[in-house]
Amino acid sequence: MNSLNTYNPDVLLCLANLSNDEVFTPPSVAEAMLNMLPDELWSDPNATFL
Repeated sequence: MNSLNTYNPDVLLCLANLSNDEVFTPPSVAEAMLNMLPDELWSDPNATFL
């Protein structure tokens, strides 16, 4: 029987819950914002993100 723990926490959610002075954008908000971008943008080699 395999007793390895298969739980893989969401890294962004873990970062958002850290206790410090930084305020992270909730992962659900970041994902919603990225989903608003056109699909063609992800395959454009000239696209620049700042």
